[in-house]
Formats: sequence, structure tokens, C-alpha cells
Amino acid sequence: MRGKTLEQLVAEAQAQIGHTSAEALKTAIDNNEPVVILDVRDTELYEEEHLPGAVSLPRAAIELEIDELVPNQDAHIVAHCGGSTRGSLSAHTLQIMGYKNASVLTGGFRGWKAAGLPTEKGAETDQD
Repeated sequence: MRGKTLEQLVAEAQAQIGHTSAEALKTAIDNNEPVVILDVRDTELYEEEHLPGAVSLPRAAIELEIDELVPNQDAHIVAHCGGSTRGSLSAHTLQIMGYKNASVLTGGFRGWKAAGLPTEKGAETDQD
């Protein structure tokens, strides 16, 4: 018996997670609403350019590092990748892990850029 394809896994994830538009996320950022923006792309892509205030947590490290990064499982989390594949799978994994307010950024980083919204460059900085 053949297992599920990537497309099937993504479709199932997208049916079970929340979806946040670029405009809604930009409004949340502008209004200083508490939202954790998880950039699940590879670190190199994050360092090249990312959403304002985003935190780099590559897809491969979600299960290993999310508890330390975001201990509050009630936090509003928006995951994104370049499009929606890794972001959708990440948001679904977060929901399975108990993060009920996890969603995916509709259109991902490319959708954000296509909407003409601002980005930042460089590595994360320690804000302590």
C-alpha cells in the first residue's frame, strides 16, 4: 500500500490549520499585537531577507526547539516559508503539539513581497 504524497499531506494540513493573510499580519505588526512570526525557511534564506520581527526556526527544527522559543501554547503563531508547503506543514505540526493558535501566512514570503510589504535583511539580533 502506497503512503500519502507530499501534495496530499499539504492539502490535509491546509484543511486543518488557520490561514493569515499578508494584510492581516501587517496590521497585527503595525498594531503591536502579540504575534510570533516563524520563518521556517533555511537560515541562509532568512538572513538574506525576512519579514519584520520574524524569528528563524527552520522546518527541520520545529519539534526540537519550539517549546523553548515559544513556551506559551496559547501564543498567536504565524508560520511561513517561501510559498506555503513548509509553512502549512509547520503550522499543522504546531497544532498537533498543542499550539492551537498556529496558522500559515497565505502566499508565504513570496506573497508578502508581491504585496509590496516591508522586509528586513540580516541575521537575528539578541534583544536582551
